[in-house]
Amino acid sequence: MNSYWRVLRATLRSAVWRTTGPGGSVPISVPIVWAVIAALTEIAHQYFESADSVFYTVYGLNSILAGLAIVAAVFALFAPGERTLVVSVVLSLNAVWFVLAIAGAVLARRVDWPDWSLAIWTRTDTVILQVLLISIWWLGATAALFRSIDTYRGTVMNAAAACMVSTIAVVLLPSLPMFARTDFDYRTANLWELGKSKFVGTPRAALSPKIDTEKLELSQGALLDDDVRRLLPERKGVTDIYAIGVAGWSEQNVFVSELNGALAKLEGAIGMDRGAVRLVNHAETIERSPVASRSNFASAVHYIAGIMNREEDILLIFITSHGGPTGVGLVLGDAMQATLTPDDVASVLAREGIKSRIVIVSACYSGVFIKPLATLDSIVITAADAENPSFGCDNEREWTYFGDAFFNHALRSGVSLEEAFADAKTMISQWEARDDVSPSNPQAHFGASLAAKFSSRIDYTPRGQPNNESIGRRTSAPISSVATSADDVTHATIPPGLTRDR
Repeated sequence: MNSYWRVLRATLRSAVWRTTGPGGSVPISVPIVWAVIAALTEIAHQYFESADSVFYTVYGLNSILAGLAIVAAVFALFAPGERTLVVSVVLSLNAVWFVLAIAGAVLARRVDWPDWSLAIWTRTDTVILQVLLISIWWLGATAALFRSIDTYRGTVMNAAAACMVSTIAVVLLPSLPMFARTDFDYRTANLWELGKSKFVGTPRAALSPKIDTEKLELSQGALLDDDVRRLLPERKGVTDIYAIGVAGWSEQNVFVSELNGALAKLEGAIGMDRGAVRLVNHAETIERSPVASRSNFASAVHYIAGIMNREEDILLIFITSHGGPTGVGLVLGDAMQATLTPDDVASVLAREGIKSRIVIVSACYSGVFIKPLATLDSIVITAADAENPSFGCDNEREWTYFGDAFFNHALRSGVSLEEAFADAKTMISQWEARDDVSPSNPQAHFGASLAAKFSSRIDYTPRGQPNNESIGRRTSAPISSVATSADDVTHATIPPGLTRDR
């Protein structure tokens, strides 16, 4: 235990550029423990910085460990002696820095600081100043550490060399964050991705033209007024089905393609003959269709609730997008970023008094929607469980794995949703095993009350028997929705993917 206190004392003195005097080497277990502490503080810092809208990728842990290993190896190489002590203190300094960064962020959020910035001061200037100050502090701390071990004049240059080499090595590391905001841009995740986006270029489908956010916001009400008139009135004594479809991510065409295909397949299988509201995030549709935002979603539910018989009819919601542990991403180029959470969906449905609802979510980690929405009057189907990604969101595809299996292959007239889900889950498992990827483990909840109501609405034919009934003869016109709030529209740069494992 004494070795750990020695390291902590040396760390605190080095942090204020004070030497500590030779302390001798420490057991190899000491730098290992400090490496774990440094990794945990870095993870905590990433999570805290992203906590308002966070997603998780396991590959970020590899990046953190690789970065710490590089720093430890470089400083062990340049250390004038007592290498285990030097590595332990350097790792401890990393931990101290992340703790201070978290504390500073907490203070900045809780204190209303006056605006001391100059009119000519830009965000880039701020970043440059921060990097400069951190670099100076880090050089002074490591120089003080090296001089504690060997006081010869070259220790400052030795420390500077260690700082420079470790910085270059970490910058060259193809790293990803473990936790990041949903507006994190993967094109700037590391030097390799940045170079690819600058010199190789971004696929055409991932390029987003500049969007006039003010014009976008003002247009949403008119788009709703124009489209909502196409919804047909409910029929007394008949269990009608209304639908809302959401394609949440603008920078990949597969989500729009899957939305259109899924609604067409649902129409043919279960007869959504009262109309469907489409909320689409895509640069090519913003002038004719409402965007997928939280406020548009809430407004779409509100309008349908005013048309349908909430005691008799069913609302079907289909969402396809990139997802994370907190929900699905709603992204429109550089104009909008938001996360539609399970609680958002549940609270909107509760507020509008819609009990009978079918919610289908095609996104990574979409299993998070099961628990908040599962009731006797609900059917909830998700492409993955709450802890795993789903797959198949490439621009070259028209369907994700889940959409292809469930809508394109399993769902058809005369087949229940339970049967279609079971068939789709089997197909997805086979495809994932073929591609040697982790199981997405699709989830489903079939509430007993809604399952009975739904089966009475749809005349299922047992498997193996022909079905001569034509269900859903009418092709419903696309209906769209509604006003976008200031919470949804921003001027942030939006990433091309929320979870790239799909």
